[in-house]
Amino acid sequence: MANMKYFVLEHDRRSPANGANINFPDRMLQGYSHAEEQEIVYAKQGSQISPSSLIEHPILLISEPLRKAITRFIPNVGYKSIVVMDLEQQSQFYYSWMDFLEIPCLMPERMEAENGRISKMVVEDVSEDAAIFQISYYRSRVLVARIDVAECLLRTGLYSLNVRPIQLTRGDG
Repeated sequence: MANMKYFVLEHDRRSPANGANINFPDRMLQGYSHAEEQEIVYAKQGSQISPSSLIEHPILLISEPLRKAITRFIPNVGYKSIVVMDLEQQSQFYYSWMDFLEIPCLMPERMEAENGRISKMVVEDVSEDAAIFQISYYRSRVLVARIDVAECLLRTGLYSLNVRPIQLTRGDG
């Protein structure tokens, strides 16, 4: 882990964030294992949904083009299909809720941030085989990828995807 470079995959803040504009059923908010294999969720009345590669909160949803790129690196990752319906715009968007490996942040109090974005975390040792994983902290999470995966995703030209470096330090306990 010490020599591996990692990058956060996140929604580009210059694009509208959609998560707050979606009504998620309670079962989905309880966690991945509670959701159905296929779910339909709806835009809140008066809200507008715009296409994006990621919806981060309250549930991490991945666009279909991004899911296809990710499964080249982790082909056996489980996922559930989520259709986001915007009845007012008469549009629908297809996303996946992926069952990424989750690694806990060992010392949230030692996280470092720059401009409101986490730049350094202490985590358990990460296998170099882990192409993409989530780091959970408090009631949130960050999606992290190895450098080769991040470079590949940048070359695909996905809409509203931001990739930035993060320093991961192995914790002692």
